[in-house]
Amino acid sequence: MIFETLDDALADISKLGTWDSDRLIAHYDISCQYTDDLPENVNGYSIPLTRTMFVNERAASPYHVQDHELMHCLTDSSSEPLIETAMVSNTKIEFRANFGAFCIMVMDYITKSGIEPEDFDILRFGKAYNIDTKYLLNARNAAEKMLKIKINSGAFGL
Repeated sequence: MIFETLDDALADISKLGTWDSDRLIAHYDISCQYTDDLPENVNGYSIPLTRTMFVNERAASPYHVQDHELMHCLTDSSSEPLIETAMVSNTKIEFRANFGAFCIMVMDYITKSGIEPEDFDILRFGKAYNIDTKYLLNARNAAEKMLKIKINSGAFGL
């Protein structure tokens, strides 16, 4: 664990001048390996104590998995593997890793796309990163926090 809280991690990242995952991984001296040796239902896993993470090359949303595992390495202290599977996990640790991942992804999306925060569209964001719809509410909440905007529920096309 490098940071005590998610907010501490995000504050430090914001000072770096980049939200690019590969640069963040290098900056925090985290080892990231892409592999096709993981079972199909395991998207990735990390061992935060050793700052090591693995991403399944076959994951539907590799950016989300990479940022999710990055957040584990930044905010968790486990010496046991933390495994991200295709199944939904409602634990506090998994929620924090997902929320932090979406915070990074939203800021990276804004930076790379050049759009203004008020023009952010959650469905376009989800499509750009191939985000499973079950995560869009969490992604919306991260976007609202990071961009200081309000996204109405009609944005989901429901």
